[in-house]
Amino acid sequence: MKQIPAIALFLSFALSASAQSSGTAAATAPCSDPMAVMKAFYDSNDAGRFDASMKYVADDVAFATWATGVNGRMMVLRHLKGKTALRSFLGQGRGLRRRLPDSPPDGPRYRENRVSVSRNEVKFMLEPDRKRSNGELYDYFSVDAILDGCRIKSLTVIEQITWL
Repeated sequence: MKQIPAIALFLSFALSASAQSSGTAAATAPCSDPMAVMKAFYDSNDAGRFDASMKYVADDVAFATWATGVNGRMMVLRHLKGKTALRSFLGQGRGLRRRLPDSPPDGPRYRENRVSVSRNEVKFMLEPDRKRSNGELYDYFSVDAILDGCRIKSLTVIEQITWL
């Protein structure tokens, strides 16, 4: 009879070691509403509260942004790694707020459209609320975020240049 507790103890150690070696013990619980995290991140950025935005971002976040035209040419390519680097870019980054940093007060406001959420990945388009006065489209942005728990682990913002 004394062998049963010893066997149970051995099995619990074996299962614990197996879970740790496979990485499941350190896995972060999935986020129940990844899009709410993205909206909160953009809300903080829109309000200019960039330090508050950082609570939605993982310490080792990977950020990439570039602009591309209809001919596929990539411009203004930028890669940042880490929370500090992303924080310093939020004020000037295009597609990280629902208004452009260089936009006049009556400039376009951007809205999340074509939202797709699959497990820990969120994709959406930031589309302007109107066209230019000459009837031409403003540029729009495609956003792709991967979350670790409820924190942004990877963020890619691509400006889709409509005139190029």
